Amino acid sequence: MALLNDMALSNRERRGVTFMMHLLIRSSTRSLAFAFIAFGLLVIVLDADAQGIDATRLKTLTAEQATDLVKQSKPLRLAVTELSPEVATVLASSKADLYFDALTTLTPESAAALAKCEGHLGLPKLAELSPAAAKALAPHTGVLMMGLKELSDETAAALAKRAGDTRLDSLTSLTSLVLAERLGRQTVVWLGSVRRITPEIARALNPPADLKDGKLGYRWIDIGLTELSPEAAAAVVGSRHGFSMHSLESITPEAATALASPFTNMRMWGLKTISPATATALAKTRGILDIRMFGPELTDDSARAFAAQMQTGPCPAFDFGGLKKLTVPEFALLVVGRANLHGGLGGVAELSDDVARALAESKDNLKPLPSLTSLTSAALAAKYARQPGDVNFKKLASIPDDVAKALATHKGKLDLSGVQSLSAEAAKALAGHEGELKLDGVKEISDEAAKALAQAVGAVSLSNLTTASPEAAGMLKGNAKIALPAKLK
Repeated sequence: MALLNDMALSNRERRGVTFMMHLLIRSSTRSLAFAFIAFGLLVIVLDADAQGIDATRLKTLTAEQATDLVKQSKPLRLAVTELSPEVATVLASSKADLYFDALTTLTPESAAALAKCEGHLGLPKLAELSPAAAKALAPHTGVLMMGLKELSDETAAALAKRAGDTRLDSLTSLTSLVLAERLGRQTVVWLGSVRRITPEIARALNPPADLKDGKLGYRWIDIGLTELSPEAAAAVVGSRHGFSMHSLESITPEAATALASPFTNMRMWGLKTISPATATALAKTRGILDIRMFGPELTDDSARAFAAQMQTGPCPAFDFGGLKKLTVPEFALLVVGRANLHGGLGGVAELSDDVARALAESKDNLKPLPSLTSLTSAALAAKYARQPGDVNFKKLASIPDDVAKALATHKGKLDLSGVQSLSAEAAKALAGHEGELKLDGVKEISDEAAKALAQAVGAVSLSNLTTASPEAAGMLKGNAKIALPAKLK
């Protein structure tokens, strides 16, 4: 029993261990099996108590429970709604990150205790922070993430003196110049809910920097601006390698022109309108223009403006992943053909006849258009069939016979898993396809189509076929290369 005095156990653990050790002592040699069972239970009790505290559910913590938690030496997510200085002191002794997912208030005393934490501190639900508590957090060297929506001038001034970086994703307004200057020294600035800033604050958040200096790291700002002035745009690209402004719905040609720089990763996922003049200016920027959520609202005039500038010289790597329809041939030839795209064109569902004709005649390899819902151009199908790699048109619900014949000439994997029905002619053509063929959208097949497809020379997947006549099922089952569901009516 003296061994217990040397073990770092809670009172509950000591009672459990004592009970189990008594069981072991009382067991005789004739009860060896019982002794082994008792020892196993001892191990289970110790392990359960060491890891059984669910910090994501407890609304309050004792110092003893906090001690058990920090033994885990891993990031802790805590559901406590109140935090005493004593418990805060114990939790701060952990070298791991601490996330208080439900804490809405923080006293200066508890803040002073948490400031000794060596990891990051997360307080996403913190509704208010006094100047005294902000001052107490100043020595903390890790990242401090808070859900504050507003800051008084005194609290902002106190946060400006922090040793570590501060993350303020929920803050809706920033008017404190001293805090902006402190945030501007961070490699990453998090202000995703700030809608407007003055030119002075913009310059403070984005101080001039030599972006080629590797010591600065990859400098980024995430800010929720709903309007971007040319002055703010120039400040950002002069200081940061990249930015995200996902609340920005439009941008003036003047601000777009100010974004020109040697390299900037520009993420503007909230854009809803792009004028032709803005399109021309954005196409002159460098780096990456990521507007992946934009697409349905791109007018033909703006598409032509993009195309005209993209053809004249260097331009950014575009992410046009949100485009739903291509109607301007000169623009389509660039984005589907030779343009440098950061992302794919996975959103394009429709092509105009002029675009399909232009793409079919292009001498460039075409990028995949996996979301097309209609393909009626046999010439375009043949163009894709001649290209190396897989061909994916899994969103096509139907396929004309001449398109099926063109695609069947492809030598690799052909994914038509959205096609719901096959004519006998289409099935006959696809049976000659030499690579893997996916037709998992076909649920019912005619005898004529089954007879034709049963001659398939390559692997065919019909995993969702549910209805076929006995004759059709028999013909398909006669070809071992055709994968059918186990239950086929």
